Amino acid sequence: MQQKKFEELFEGYLQNNLSDAEQQQMMEIIQQGGHDDFLKEKIHEMLKGNYVTDIMDKKQSDDILNYILSKPEQESKVIELNPKRRRKVVLQSLFAAASIALLIALGNSFFFKQKAVPSIAPEVPVVVAQNTLIDFSGKQLVHLPDGSTVLLNDNSTLKYDENSFDSKTREVTLTGEAFFDIKHNSEKPFIVHTGKIQTRVLGTAFNINAQNSSENIEVTVSRGKVQVGDTEKVYGVITPNQQIKVNKSTLNFEQNKVSAAVVTEWKSNYLILDDINMTEAVSLISQKYKVSILLDNEKIKNCRITASFLNEEDLDHVLKVICSVIETEYRYNKAGSITIDGKGCE
Repeated sequence: MQQKKFEELFEGYLQNNLSDAEQQQMMEIIQQGGHDDFLKEKIHEMLKGNYVTDIMDKKQSDDILNYILSKPEQESKVIELNPKRRRKVVLQSLFAAASIALLIALGNSFFFKQKAVPSIAPEVPVVVAQNTLIDFSGKQLVHLPDGSTVLLNDNSTLKYDENSFDSKTREVTLTGEAFFDIKHNSEKPFIVHTGKIQTRVLGTAFNINAQNSSENIEVTVSRGKVQVGDTEKVYGVITPNQQIKVNKSTLNFEQNKVSAAVVTEWKSNYLILDDINMTEAVSLISQKYKVSILLDNEKIKNCRITASFLNEEDLDHVLKVICSVIETEYRYNKAGSITIDGKGCE
């Protein structure tokens, strides 16, 4: 008779139809411990029937079984939930899930303690691993936290961990091709990883070509000294206009004299104005576009400009951008030269 009464109470509990007195009566019957098999069967049915919400994962379902059913530690889990089968459920199923959650909260008092005050365990915050990897792709000028710059060629990527960079070392990973201009720091070596190859410097300018289309990795120095090797040995130390070429597969290498200007000629397609004054900017523009540019006002020389032109923009486009930034104008002269005029900068 009591079994039938308990079953009716439990079904009413799942439907959220019990009064406070009936709910207390049900919990008192549970406490007597005579209906564990019925509880196991009902909870198994609910779990098998996907009575699980989107926020209930496999660990939570196992906790339900271990906690409510008081299973011995050496006994295997009753049921494994497949996360792929999780889905939203209808309102009736939500009531069932809420009932299970309430049983978890009350389980400690009604299953294991005698007449203790029900309490809900504090929620443990979920720690989510933060992705600290900084990733740059495609042709662009990259400013690193230490003040160094990297000019990426097309179809190239550069990565570094913002948490570890500039701690004991300054380490980046390159695929493709890039020109590095590294700030000197004798206490923190700058290391470029390209596959199995490591390029180590203190402060210098150099080019690394590790394009996927090539079977070699080429390291060429424009300024300073560069050490090239792998985790086991050093291949060599090279200086300006020297290059070390390493086979990606065999790690065989050779050292040669080259023209760094020829190797880095790909940079000539780009116009990089990186926080420079207008005197320097005009010099670079004149050199690239083979045109004479005059500054009509001496104060214009004081203006500083930061801009990157990486898509072979024409001269007019470059001048329009620059003049809009420093609030000047440009005009073509009869002789073919260009004059930039305006109030300038203090």
